[in-house]
Amino acid sequence: MIKNYIKIAFRNLWKNKLFSFINIFGLGLALPFALLSLLHLQSTFEFDNFHQNRERIFRIITDEKTNQGKKVSYASSPFLLADKLRIDYPGVEFSTKTMREFGWELSNQLKNLKVNIIYIEPDFFNIFNFKLEKGEYPTEPNTLVISQETAERFYKNLNPIGQILNHPTYGAFKITGVLKPFKKETQFKSDVMVSMATYEKRMQGNPITKSWGQYESFSFVKLRPKVNPASLDLALAQIAEKTNVNLVQNKKRNEFRKQALADISPSEEDLQNNPYVDKWSDIYVNFSIPIMILVLAGFNYTNLTLARSLGRSREVGVRKVMGAVRSQLIVQFIAEAVLIAFSALIVGVLILSLMKEYIHVNWVTWKVDNPYFIVIIFCIFALLLGVTAGSLPAWILSSFQPVKVLKGTLSPASFGKINFRKSLIVIQFIVTLGFIFQIGHMYNQFKYMATENENFNRKGIFNLAIPSKNAKLITQEISENKNVKKIGFTSVPFGGITTQLGIGTQKKGENTASYYYASDRNFIENMNLTFVAGQNLPISSGDSAGNFVIINEKAVEKLNLGSTKEAVGKTIFLNENIEVQVIGVVKNFCHFNYQFEIQPLVFQYNPAMFRSMVIQTEGKTDQAEFETFVKTLWKKQNPYESVSYSWFEEEMYDRYYPAEDMKMMGIACLVILVIAVMGLLGMVIYTTEKRVKEIGIRKVLGASVTEVVTILSWSFLKLLLLAGVIALPIGIFGGLLFNGLFTFNNGLNFSLMAMFFITVLLIAILTIAYYSMRAAFTNPVNSLRAE
Repeated sequence: MIKNYIKIAFRNLWKNKLFSFINIFGLGLALPFALLSLLHLQSTFEFDNFHQNRERIFRIITDEKTNQGKKVSYASSPFLLADKLRIDYPGVEFSTKTMREFGWELSNQLKNLKVNIIYIEPDFFNIFNFKLEKGEYPTEPNTLVISQETAERFYKNLNPIGQILNHPTYGAFKITGVLKPFKKETQFKSDVMVSMATYEKRMQGNPITKSWGQYESFSFVKLRPKVNPASLDLALAQIAEKTNVNLVQNKKRNEFRKQALADISPSEEDLQNNPYVDKWSDIYVNFSIPIMILVLAGFNYTNLTLARSLGRSREVGVRKVMGAVRSQLIVQFIAEAVLIAFSALIVGVLILSLMKEYIHVNWVTWKVDNPYFIVIIFCIFALLLGVTAGSLPAWILSSFQPVKVLKGTLSPASFGKINFRKSLIVIQFIVTLGFIFQIGHMYNQFKYMATENENFNRKGIFNLAIPSKNAKLITQEISENKNVKKIGFTSVPFGGITTQLGIGTQKKGENTASYYYASDRNFIENMNLTFVAGQNLPISSGDSAGNFVIINEKAVEKLNLGSTKEAVGKTIFLNENIEVQVIGVVKNFCHFNYQFEIQPLVFQYNPAMFRSMVIQTEGKTDQAEFETFVKTLWKKQNPYESVSYSWFEEEMYDRYYPAEDMKMMGIACLVILVIAVMGLLGMVIYTTEKRVKEIGIRKVLGASVTEVVTILSWSFLKLLLLAGVIALPIGIFGGLLFNGLFTFNNGLNFSLMAMFFITVLLIAILTIAYYSMRAAFTNPVNSLRAE
């Protein structure tokens, strides 16, 4: 019986190839996003499953209880807890703590990269399987290991061991090792692992390292073999009892409890300070958008099926006369929907494979540990999708009465009133246009940040790390190259976080936070900074810091130095005691983050802090040839030191333009557009089938094809124009909100919005025109034969 249902369903789909293609392709486009959500769901259950003996590994959770009876649960714990467990409890084989800090940027003198870091202790590697590809684990202060991906981003194919990465606040860090690739499905997501000795040295004397009432660290233990985990509960209770005396003044107390490593993800309870671990509420949110897209696609399937109801009505009537019962017809129509869903699943998996090949987004999960299980999940999902999408059409089509069908008095089926269907089309196109407009605003801003040349010059700039030896000789030889116009020096190129210091108008007085660049006269000229008062730094080749500084307009305002002209010649102090004189004021500009508010800025000649050579080249320089020249010269002068360089314009583009994320957004736009067009297509088919006799009568009475097409199309064009009228102000408002997030923005790109609107409108018009012309060219003899 099931075999016959499938055979009939396949024949019906093959008979209506265009209809089948639209449904399969539409659902197939919508499915990859749902499949990605299913992959992500499975991956949350596979978090940290690559560690050996993980059944013996536990995280310690803190329950903070106040005297008023309030309770807050933390995934973290006090700084001292891991040490206490290691020293006092023999059942614990290893105990360690980790800490996480956000907002780090590291620089290799040329390239600044945002990195995700955690502080770790040596025992961290005895508990968790993060293996080294080369080098050693970090133990000393200001040492770290980096991931393989981070090593490639900073050094490409060069050996990073022993190299120095600089933090603008915490100074220089030595790379001691490179980690082997590890699963990204881990709560320890990081590009860099820094020695805990670094944190302890920095926080020496800080109460946080001695407090039992602050929960900034994450404590983990690995029990010895055959130790009963219940003994850990007893140990934690004893620690809480002993240490709660330190919290009496805080009017609270702590309770500690263990959490098995396998139970951490997905989180079943709402824990504070639990980064990179999905809660069930997060999973529901992740599913909301794919499910919404699938609902729209499924409803379009329903629309198209009902729009074809007149063509299927005689089939239903004949089968009922031959003895078919309603349940058999329902199963038949659902079988067709399931067949379409599984065909769409094949299309969706193929599209997912293409997305995996061409889109590289870190936050997307592309594969899981158990592929066979996910295949079963995909099939069950497709089955449920087919049954859900096919149930309503099956129920309506199977309800046709044979007498009305065979007499020809049955009208096409519809879901709700026609006004509801029109409203759905308007809503779909409002959502489509609004989504596309917002993606357009994002593209406009990101493209502006990646390519603009107004804040500072990026064109023709070649950045080269200053060598530790023979720097002056290399500089001299590079300056003699015919392609070199000017060579400047700076502590760090624009685009990354730089050093911060305090500036003030009085020695030992109140300070204002300011960004600081050590630079020379040529660097400022190479960057094409605009002076509003005063002049550039004086030419100097000395080794000591200069007594003159250049500041920006914001620094003049913060220090109350009067007008920009009045500020020139005045004395200010760096870090409360270094006296310098303002020689020039530059116009406010964005030197690294377009989103941040404008902050004070200081330039000073300070060769001790120079780390980067900024070379302005001629406009027609052959980049590959110039790179070869530099590498040859470098190898000659510094054969044992790796060369590090970049073309500034390319580096800024890579830094500011999220190409892979925009690809993903573009695919989402395409899917939503296709779904909206499918909804429109269903309405067009529905209307032309319903008005087929009206069209025949009009043609018999002398109406031309153009007049018929105009009559059929105008009602849909009104819907599209209405959607556009509503979507445009929504798009403008959304653009203003998005641009409001950036201090430096490119404004609204109305031409881009117009292009998107016209493109969507043309696609919709072509869809309408095609089916309207098909109906208009129908022979009235065929349409009126039954009258």
